[in-house]
Amino acid sequence: MAIDQVERRLAAILAADIVGSSRLMGADEEGTLAALREIWADLFGPAVEKHRGRIVKMLGDGALVEFASAVNAVECAVAIQNAMAERNAAAPGQQPIEFRIGINLGDIVTEGDDIFGDGVNIASRLEGEAPPGGILISDIVQAQVACKIGVAFIDAGEVNLRGYDTPFRVWRWGGETGVGILAAIPQKRFSARQIAAALAICLVVVLGAVAFWLQNRASRPSQQDSSFPEIARPTRHFRANPADLTSLDAITVYDRIRGDMSEAYKRTGIETAQGYTSWTKYNTAPYLSATHGNRFVNNYANAIAKDYAHLDKVESLPQGSILAKDSFEVTPDGDVLTGPLALMEKMQPGFNPQSRDWRYTMIVPDGVVFGITNGEGSERVEFCIDCHVAAGDDMDHLFYVPERYRAKFLNPE
Repeated sequence: MAIDQVERRLAAILAADIVGSSRLMGADEEGTLAALREIWADLFGPAVEKHRGRIVKMLGDGALVEFASAVNAVECAVAIQNAMAERNAAAPGQQPIEFRIGINLGDIVTEGDDIFGDGVNIASRLEGEAPPGGILISDIVQAQVACKIGVAFIDAGEVNLRGYDTPFRVWRWGGETGVGILAAIPQKRFSARQIAAALAICLVVVLGAVAFWLQNRASRPSQQDSSFPEIARPTRHFRANPADLTSLDAITVYDRIRGDMSEAYKRTGIETAQGYTSWTKYNTAPYLSATHGNRFVNNYANAIAKDYAHLDKVESLPQGSILAKDSFEVTPDGDVLTGPLALMEKMQPGFNPQSRDWRYTMIVPDGVVFGITNGEGSERVEFCIDCHVAAGDDMDHLFYVPERYRAKFLNPE
């Protein structure tokens, strides 16, 4: 007797469900059905198609969707939730309709057009734990999408999913109206683990400066530590694996491409983007952040931000403080690629209470402004605010450079 071979493949699975559908139907069955038909046909379906997904099946008031890419799955989910938020805002007199969305990346089994397996089950369980209007993703999805999408997910800790003995680490985006996951996140101080995770996630992490910077070359590794001391300038190709680069290697690369990076950022015409490299630099060497797309980063700040190193003694940095963070990537093939430049400026009181009056600006490598808080593309940098909230109001929404890369300063008082 022939036995059919089971087909397996890796896929990103999105599970979505309408929040409180029974309650909505009980209040207005005809109106809810009409609204849901409109949402599935005009909003959900087109978003899935645009992001190259496949709706596997409709599950009553929910849906199961398959993607070949975790990035596509998450971008689709964000697009759906943003569209739903806009839809609800445009109809203030009506009962809001919200999705919960869970996403997982895992092995699936196919049978005809249907899919099964842990990859599917975990996505469905994550959806049940997601806050209304929000998205909950597994740790493996976060590792795939970090710094590849225009939003940042917050580390929501570990959750116990029905049917699994081992807790799952999960990451959250949106769902400010929800409870459960949100309730587990403190309003003020976070644990060291949460702060470290938030620091790694932030595409626009804020780093500051103090006066009298001790020359950082004294803190650099010796030439003997270099994995490619023979590289020739001014090439942008280095015969080295980024995982093997020492701090000296990273310094060498940065020194040789810094001019090109500055020229690219200058195209915006933003004055800060043209002169930030003359400010105090707070890290001794570029350091690699795996959750920033394996980019190396550097941190600068202007003179007004001199109290950054004394945040335990001051409530907040003064108006006019500006923090800058540029970045670059060394690919496994040795190619060096310029990354985004992130700026963070303290504005006048009342500018944006949610951000503690910080204005975030992100400039992409080709010199185009990706977004500015309260300006063009403001919604694209909202994730910056979400990320920095984790630092707490008492830290003025600021994070420090990792300990091993912090520059040493004379006269710290």
